[in-house]
Amino acid sequence: MLLLVWRRNSEKAGRGQKRLMRRYCMLVFFICALCSASLGQREDWLPVTALDWQTKDVPGDAGAPAIQLYYADFRDDSRQHQFIYKRIKVLAGQGRRFADVEIPIPPYAYLTELKARTLHPDGTIAELHGRTFEKIVRRTADSKTVIESFTFPAVTAGSILEYKYSYSWNSYIGDKTWEIQHELYTVKEKFSIRPFTGPLNAIRHFEDEDEVQFSYVYSNLPEGVTPKDDGGVVTLELERMPAFQPEESMPPPDNYRALVRFFYGGSEISSPDAFWQGQAKNWFLETERFIGSHQEIRKIAAEVTNAESDPEKILRKLYSRAQEIRNLSFERQRTRLEDRAEDLRPNRNVADVAIHGYGSANDIARLFVALARSVGFEADILRASSRRDFVFDPNFLSASQLETELAVVKVEGKDIFLDPGTRFCPFGLVYWTHTSVPALRLHRNEGTFIVLPTPAADQSIRRRTVTALLKSDGTLEGEMSLELKGSNALQLRLEALETDDAGKLKILEDALGEWQTTPVKLNLSDTDGWELSGPSLLAHFTFEIPEYAKPSGKRLLTPAALFHTKPDTAFAHAERKYPVYFPYTFEEIDKLDMQLPDGVHADTLPASQDEKLESARLITQRTQQNGHVVLSRALVVNSIYFPPENYGQLKVFFDRLRLADDEQIILTSGKQ
Repeated sequence: MLLLVWRRNSEKAGRGQKRLMRRYCMLVFFICALCSASLGQREDWLPVTALDWQTKDVPGDAGAPAIQLYYADFRDDSRQHQFIYKRIKVLAGQGRRFADVEIPIPPYAYLTELKARTLHPDGTIAELHGRTFEKIVRRTADSKTVIESFTFPAVTAGSILEYKYSYSWNSYIGDKTWEIQHELYTVKEKFSIRPFTGPLNAIRHFEDEDEVQFSYVYSNLPEGVTPKDDGGVVTLELERMPAFQPEESMPPPDNYRALVRFFYGGSEISSPDAFWQGQAKNWFLETERFIGSHQEIRKIAAEVTNAESDPEKILRKLYSRAQEIRNLSFERQRTRLEDRAEDLRPNRNVADVAIHGYGSANDIARLFVALARSVGFEADILRASSRRDFVFDPNFLSASQLETELAVVKVEGKDIFLDPGTRFCPFGLVYWTHTSVPALRLHRNEGTFIVLPTPAADQSIRRRTVTALLKSDGTLEGEMSLELKGSNALQLRLEALETDDAGKLKILEDALGEWQTTPVKLNLSDTDGWELSGPSLLAHFTFEIPEYAKPSGKRLLTPAALFHTKPDTAFAHAERKYPVYFPYTFEEIDKLDMQLPDGVHADTLPASQDEKLESARLITQRTQQNGHVVLSRALVVNSIYFPPENYGQLKVFFDRLRLADDEQIILTSGKQ
């Protein structure tokens, strides 16, 4: 870096001094232009080498459909700019799927450049000239994922696909992750980051004259490989990086693959304990100021609770009142002009939230705590982590790990954890991403880390109840009700926020599960509970399945279950490397009452079963009476985490579940 200091000792500088300054300024301009040119050159297309064309397979994986020849991730936080470059070679026909590209757009950034091209061995190049498409693929209170997608033109085995794109952003953003390990084996990859420098108050909302500190943590890197600090720029270069091969139903993969995670702060980032205690103090002061003490809140609480005396019923009423607030966190992102058009003004405190009738997820959580306190409850705010993409790491000193605010209320000496800020989350339940992981309970002088408990399986139920008639031609027709409770219902309600009626129907059909036989003529009669938090989400269907019963000589065969457990590759192999993991515990309860044709009875019914594990159970019952066959099944999974050493017995359990689904009922005509 060239530093120039020009001091004026008098009102008039001499001509020689002015000429000298002009030369210095020209030199500075030349150096800056040279640096800009170098950066631009780095972002040009790289030459394709003979070795790129000669690469025919992946070391150690001869059947791999594609290989990543090069990957680059260059970021300059001072310039608020990031550049990504990828070069992939298609090795086999299956590798053509990499022609469909999805680029995640961070919520704070916007895409400034995107170029893509297909190179063929004969030297021809097909540039991308088609449209790209943007869509929101996930939205919760604490995150929104947007992707930009496109498809490479004219891709065949042997093609090289390369694309590059840039992000920019307008405000300071501190956290950054280098994804070292990818879906494909990577021949060579480069990373660099130039951190932001300057006063700490430039990245925080309160005054602080300290200089910004920059640090990072890394995990699962190859032995002997670490990032290097080259004159203020952190760099990392790797070769022959194996592909990360996740397993089905494993914990968040980012906890197991090679990553480097960066963060900013002040002097407090020298100690994890100091950092989190400092954050707890700041969050406590912020939330207490926002909650405050307001006559409007006391009035609302008195009107809502009226003459109720039962503590839990009072709390439920206050919870429902808080969730009546329009939750802006679960709506699409607006422009400032749209906010002005709707007159959406910032909320300064909980009274504003109640008066305006809208707020963010955290605003609503704070309003609920204020309402609870106003009638005498001991209530606190929790800053919760999420296990959707990465499990909380106390050494990764980023406040973004604890973005979501929950409530904890003491009722008759017992803490009740509540999630009023997640739309549709029922009383007594916390959205699954925030359970079984740490949360920071805010106190006046310190914060206390606790782990939010995992809800029991009976709080997340899927119940399928079917009444059907089996016709003499083997057709099964009838009515079916689908009932979803707890986390099952909450998940579908949140998914439905981003779709229309046709999309809701698809969501419900997926929730029904996989039918034993197809085709199925399915018609939705009605639904109820999409816009509610507490009650079940209900759907009623009529259906018809031609040839459900199939002839076998003089007999008919029908499945012993209407639905089939979807094949799960989690249990496809004899051994596993990673734990088996479910987002939340659950129960599945099925009942099929099937009326048989006149003169037909079940000659053979599969035996009932009762399979048990420490945290799972399967019960099946098969009976017949008065011309009806009644089939029932109950599956309970009461844990979300099964370590690899328990995989063997878990595999046996789920294999028996699938075998039970595949069993047959033998029907014959005549006297029993």
